[in-house]
Amino acid sequence: MKKLTIIPLILLLFISIGCDTKQKGPTHLEVGRARLIESGNAVEAVDFLIEAEKKEDDKAEPRSLLVIAYSHALASGATRGQQYESEYQRQRKDRIAALNDAEMDKMIEILSKRSQVQQNGFQALVDKGADAAPILIKHLVENTYPDIQKNLTTSLIKMKSKAVDSILDSITDAATPPAAKVKLIRILGEIGDKKAIERLKAIDIDNLPATVKMELYTTLYRLGDTKYKVQILAGLTTDEVEVRRAAAKAMSNLKDVNKTSLIRKLKDDDPQVVTDIVKSLSVHKTRDAVTPLLNVLKIDDTTDDGTDKFANAKKEVLNTLESYIEAGGELKKGIAKELAYLIIKKEISSDNVRLQIVQFLKKPEVVKSLKAINVLEGINSELHTAAQGEQSNFVKTAFNELLEKLK
Repeated sequence: MKKLTIIPLILLLFISIGCDTKQKGPTHLEVGRARLIESGNAVEAVDFLIEAEKKEDDKAEPRSLLVIAYSHALASGATRGQQYESEYQRQRKDRIAALNDAEMDKMIEILSKRSQVQQNGFQALVDKGADAAPILIKHLVENTYPDIQKNLTTSLIKMKSKAVDSILDSITDAATPPAAKVKLIRILGEIGDKKAIERLKAIDIDNLPATVKMELYTTLYRLGDTKYKVQILAGLTTDEVEVRRAAAKAMSNLKDVNKTSLIRKLKDDDPQVVTDIVKSLSVHKTRDAVTPLLNVLKIDDTTDDGTDKFANAKKEVLNTLESYIEAGGELKKGIAKELAYLIIKKEISSDNVRLQIVQFLKKPEVVKSLKAINVLEGINSELHTAAQGEQSNFVKTAFNELLEKLK
């Protein structure tokens, strides 16, 4: 009877020992992923990921991580001067060539979260070339990962001609939403490959949504077919805000634009239109634009939560004015004085915009102009009074730094 009891006990012991042989703790894949993504330590990650590739049933993740690891190790300089550098170069080249769609999909999923390796991972997809373009386009069109739309766009532009055919296929696909078509047509304009012209012109333009049509006109113009300039300019005055936005964005790329028409559009009620018109005035420079540009800084249009709707436009105003100062001559004349008096006369309600203006006034060329104005008009005392009455500590600190420079 005892023997019969002992046999099941022995069997249970063997079973429990067998179960105990399973790996405890994190897997090679988990350790490799953490070393690479969380720590950016690509060289340490490689050995763990090679083991993971051997052990994991699904090879897509370890293989995609290895491509990123080899790419980041080389680009970051971690392998410079090491004996294994040439091996890493060979592995990167061979593994990029071997990437399949599932592995590229997994790469994009991994790269959808910001990390030290993100940029170098996307560069590997760029280096993959034409085979990677449809995957990038799919995620751009479907907006699978909203946070990396810019990365996807930049990667396609970097691919240049290798991405053009796939982009055109998606643009001409009836299933592609209009908003995605706008993005893709714009990318073609950035790439600048003239081989896209014929296929774009073959599209039935008349039956396109107005925003897509405007983007198509703009890209065809950028690719060299300038006869669409009239339609693009007409887009600035349409009631459809999305069309005005597309037309305003195109202004920086058009030649011989009537600058007065651009200045008028600085009064548009849409912040994005104003932002792009401001940018265009850094290309189509005119002294007549200075005061209207300064008026944009005075706009007081905030949401219920206090967000300044025109914050980006105001930032671009200062960038454009800086380009005028750098250009010199008549373009820079009066800018320092007019900006200073916006502060002195308390015409700017936003603390943040006042801070940006005072920081701008601290630029060496602007300080030089203010010193010259002070000799004639004594502007320093007015600035000192404005600084004394400033309510924001951040602006007051910047003011004091400015006054020190003006001594």
